[in-house]
Amino acid sequence: MITHTLRRWAVALAVCAGLGLIASSANAQQSRKEMLAAEAAAENVKTVSKLVKTFGMPCDLTEASVPVAAEATVDGKKVAIDSFEVACKDQRGYLLYMAKNAPFGDPMGCLEAAAIAKASPGSPVCRLRGNRATHYWLTDTAKSKIPTCQIAGARFIRADPKANTETYEIGCKNTAGGIFTVPTWKATDQSVGFLNCLKTADTTLKCELTTSELLPQTVGALVRKNAPDCALNNARFVGATKDAEYYEVGCEGKPGFVLVTDLDTQFKGKVGCDKAASIGGCKFTDAAALAAAGQAKQDEAKAKFKDAYAQALSAAGIACTIEDFRRIGRDTVTNRDLAEFKCMEAKTGLIALIPDAGKEGKLETFDCFGAAVQKTDCAYMSRDQLKAHLQTLSLNHKSIKADCVISDARYAFENNGQVVLEIACTNKRGYIAVLNKARTALNPAVPCHIAATNPGVPEKCTLPGNGSNTAG
Repeated sequence: MITHTLRRWAVALAVCAGLGLIASSANAQQSRKEMLAAEAAAENVKTVSKLVKTFGMPCDLTEASVPVAAEATVDGKKVAIDSFEVACKDQRGYLLYMAKNAPFGDPMGCLEAAAIAKASPGSPVCRLRGNRATHYWLTDTAKSKIPTCQIAGARFIRADPKANTETYEIGCKNTAGGIFTVPTWKATDQSVGFLNCLKTADTTLKCELTTSELLPQTVGALVRKNAPDCALNNARFVGATKDAEYYEVGCEGKPGFVLVTDLDTQFKGKVGCDKAASIGGCKFTDAAALAAAGQAKQDEAKAKFKDAYAQALSAAGIACTIEDFRRIGRDTVTNRDLAEFKCMEAKTGLIALIPDAGKEGKLETFDCFGAAVQKTDCAYMSRDQLKAHLQTLSLNHKSIKADCVISDARYAFENNGQVVLEIACTNKRGYIAVLNKARTALNPAVPCHIAATNPGVPEKCTLPGNGSNTAG
């Protein structure tokens, strides 16, 4: 029994050994085939590398297909050519053509070949392993304009042989991509052109690789930095001037705004939708409703101020039935509001410094002549209206000639409520006059040529040409 069993083991071992020899032989043959294939591929790369150099293109060749015989038509004649595909170390791939060992046509990038094949099925495309993700060669190009771009794909759009440029769309995984104009190796200028996807949204260069969800992220970084309370949910390119660009921004659950940038998309400012009509307006925010709400808030605040101001003026004994008013500002030193009022009682205007209700402080007033001395214009009374008042006071004046039609007035200074001023007439007569505190008379009034030499007149005429008419 033992002997029989040993014999069976011996046979089994012999069979296994035989199978092992067969397997080893098959593996050796397979390894040899792979080695020969690798050697052939390496030799092919050497051969094709020499051909690639004849094109003058920069390509550190890593993989190449065996040239395939084909035909091309030139000027109506058939021409025998060889076509082959190459992969370069920088992850760029091309289809190349040779005729009689000389370059034929221009190298065609794999992305361009894919675009042609999409429009014309059956056209040659790149198939080498090294060209399966040929868009990766555009990674540095993408990051030069979109630093956070994790490249997801690219498509060829067009070539410009005269400018030696090619235009591509680049898509990013995590943000909006864009349209890039890339120089070829033949171009002298190697700078890259760029248009973001918001700019091209309504053009023939509309981005196809950037989703509608990612598109607003074109301005995402600017919004996060300069309007952190805005949860960005939409954006569009509004327009541009010679030194600025405008993008409307939509925010989740709150009014948006128009983002103002320079021509390199660097932040310059932002404008609320209620004030953005002149720069393209808003579509993502109801600007009319926003403006109405803002106006209602202003009206409510204005009504509160109006009541407080009316009480303050009345308490100070100043007659003014307020038709309208404007709050100019605040004197922080004395804690008083500066406001202008429109009321029929104030014939020459009314501006007042008003202390807060219940607070200590003096209420002071002055009219638009006093404001003019301070080089300030009233909103409810114009400079022309002030001149018209002076013209009325000049009528039948004992010292001002009847032919004086006032063309200009210069308000020099104020003294105890009186205003010393210079009057210019259209006929070049001129006067230094004093407008009384009640604004009812111009006394005294001295002609410019007399004031010039009279030390008793506190001001001299300085308006160009004024007083040059000394007749009469």
